[in-house]
Amino acid sequence: MEYLKNDPAVKRPELLIVSSYHRACGVAQYVEFLEIPLRQQDDFDIKIAPLPVDLLRSQSSYAKRAARAEFNAILQKVERADITNIQFEPGLLGFTPRQIWRNLNAIINKSKKVIITYHTVPPLDSPRLHFSRRGAIDYLRAWRGNYVFNRLLSKIRKAPEKFHHIVQTAREAKNFALLGVRTSTITHQPLAFISRGVREQMDHHDAKLKVSEQMNINSSATLIGCFGFLSPYKGIEIAIRALSALSDEHHLLVVGGLHPEGIDKGSVKAPYIQKLLKVIEKQGLSKRVHFCGALDNEEFNRVMLACNAVVLPYAEVGQTSSGPAALALDMGRPLYCSRTKCFGELNRYQPDAVSFFEIGNYMELAEKLLLADGETPNRINARKSYLEKYSVEHRSVSYLAAAKQLIMEN
Repeated sequence: MEYLKNDPAVKRPELLIVSSYHRACGVAQYVEFLEIPLRQQDDFDIKIAPLPVDLLRSQSSYAKRAARAEFNAILQKVERADITNIQFEPGLLGFTPRQIWRNLNAIINKSKKVIITYHTVPPLDSPRLHFSRRGAIDYLRAWRGNYVFNRLLSKIRKAPEKFHHIVQTAREAKNFALLGVRTSTITHQPLAFISRGVREQMDHHDAKLKVSEQMNINSSATLIGCFGFLSPYKGIEIAIRALSALSDEHHLLVVGGLHPEGIDKGSVKAPYIQKLLKVIEKQGLSKRVHFCGALDNEEFNRVMLACNAVVLPYAEVGQTSSGPAALALDMGRPLYCSRTKCFGELNRYQPDAVSFFEIGNYMELAEKLLLADGETPNRINARKSYLEKYSVEHRSVSYLAAAKQLIMEN
């Protein structure tokens, strides 16, 4: 598409990104970082169509009418675009499986060509129905995923030349191929957020001084950070218990708020927060655990940059990627993760970049933090090698290559 750069009179093809945007959401945060390098290139005109997520998920008649009006305006933009990129997370498109599929199908039908970025992938192992609230939620979530993905994959198989697929791990790429998606239309790379220019301006010591002062912590303390929505599968209580086995110079920063779906109307007692508070009280750690709340992108990044260690003690829930893990690697932070499939796949991109501990084993985590396992020369070198191969700039190149490939197939 070199001719486009040489002739300013030629209209550039439009790449429209349909996504959540400027809201407390990992997908939105990803898009806000991705658009920086995308807008620096000359081949495509980049547009973003923010999804009215709250309206699409609301079940009131007034909200449904408002959502339909906003969604129809998005469909008009989709119809005009040459390429539509759908940042696909089912919950962004509606509440029920039928709503989600109806809206996704409408975008695809109006699109000339489609790049789908999968933040959720087809569930290949459906959970059994257990008679508990958590079991019922997992079962219904898997059923919802099957409902949507069965229809999506059928549509893709009927017109494979219309689609390109971007996934976050090699395992997902292989699974998509097994499900009948053409391998030539699949790209896999780990998530990335921080641009090279922004990363070069980051200073861990400066960030630590500012955050320590803000949180009234001694600047010589060791800062450990947990990041993401406050949800039971995040395992933050494991980090708290590990903290109890470390010296008083270690402090834990808990960054994130409740997920919107985890907020019960009319209640001031969030069960998971109550559980964390009980653990903190029992361990006598009220002065060493600091809840930072839900932060905007800039402050979130500053706190992570300030940390001596980023700890992600997640449970195994079938998650395929992790925004906080990707951000930690972007910033070169020592990263300690529970040994889940998600983090294992991330580590495959660059072995030794991640320090692992077994799920729930807070004593193993405490020992690795005490030994500074994430700061050994081989881990530091591994993280440097990772950044040479994987970054948001590399991600943007993948999008542009996919878009050019789709246009060439016209």
